[in-house]
Order: sequence, then C-alpha cells, then structure tokens
Amino acid sequence: MHQHLLLKKKMEETKITAKIYLPMLVNFNSQISKLHIKRDSFLNAMIKAELPYLEIDMRGKVLSAKAKRYIAGSLKRMGTQNVNIVVEKEVANNLNKIVSDSNLVRDAFINRLILLLRSSESFLEKMELPTRINTNAYKNMMWDLPTSPLRAIEEVMTDPLNYLRVASEERDGWGLYDRPLLGNMIGFSCYLDDVNVPGTTDNQDLLSELDLKLNIFESNQ
Repeated sequence: MHQHLLLKKKMEETKITAKIYLPMLVNFNSQISKLHIKRDSFLNAMIKAELPYLEIDMRGKVLSAKAKRYIAGSLKRMGTQNVNIVVEKEVANNLNKIVSDSNLVRDAFINRLILLLRSSESFLEKMELPTRINTNAYKNMMWDLPTSPLRAIEEVMTDPLNYLRVASEERDGWGLYDRPLLGNMIGFSCYLDDVNVPGTTDNQDLLSELDLKLNIFESNQ
C-alpha cells in the first residue's frame, strides 16, 4: 500500500527544464540554501500560487512570433544555465496552457518569477516599487501577518507577491507579469508589444514618427 502511494505521487510529478539567468540563479540558490528550503518544492509552490495571476495579466494578450524570438534571444544572450525543476504534473499542464494560449516564453516567466521572489532593492527601485511593506500605503492592501513565525510563513506562501502586486496595480495599472521590462531586462518579459520589438512594422512606424517630430523640433530652433 505504501509503495503504491509513492508510485502514485511520483506519477503526479514531472520535470520541466528552464534556462535561468546564471548570476540570478547563483544568488537564488544561495538564498534558498541559507533558508533551508528545498528549491524544487519551493518553486513548484510559487509557480502554482502565481499562475492565476499570470493568466489574468496575459488575458487577451498574444505575443507575436517576432516578439517571442526577441525575448528568447535576449534571455539567451544574457547567459543562462539549464535547470531541471520537479513540479506537480497539474502545475506543468496549467503553465503550458497559458504558454500556449498567449505564446509567451516559458523561461521568461520562470526567470521573472525568481526575479520577483528575490526582489532586490535595485530592481524594485528601478521598477518604482516599494522595498518595505506599509499596509497603509494602498487602499486594497489587507495584509496583516500573524505574529507566529510559522503561520506568517504559511500566509506569505499562499500569495507571496501580494504586496508588490497591489502596489503595481494601484500605482500605474500594471500587473506584475504584463508590466513592461525594457533595456537589459527584455529577456524577463512575459508580454512585449510589437512597438518595442526592433524590426516590426509597429516599431519602425514609431521610429519614423519620432524622427519626424525631431526634425520638426530642430527646424523650429
């Protein structure tokens, strides 16, 4: 009976392979180790908790083929390492469905999730997101943690990015996954409008418009 249950549990798990930005992976592994957390189990729980929010942020959005290639290429050029992650089969299936529906780069989502879980001060400041929790700052923030350390951990695990999500939505209407990441962070993009993708018609139209405005400005000087 015990062996049957173990086999059933094993069948309900699967491995996904993700290309993770190497410097971030090293720092993430170090943090996880210091906290005595099993990395795969933790990532499985975090992906599971965040998939409903990813689905909401990507609803009605489909990444173009050019944007997908641009994001995947940007991530690859950053320098990555292949990592096998054991997750629940249901989690993998739900993630794959969102990936298929929105054409997003799965590795970009996993990297972005780790980036958000680590939330270094430099990243948060760049995104203009808070570095400390202040429940009085946002009207939809109802996050009061228990004083019991283990219960506090349990509550955080159910919705780990709650505070940052509320801050992002209330400040400028972006979710955590459709919020634009430009420059050297393109490889962490779940969605990228074609206007920001070099070589697309939308991008060329924007550049032409900017050139026209610049020429008009210079001619008036």
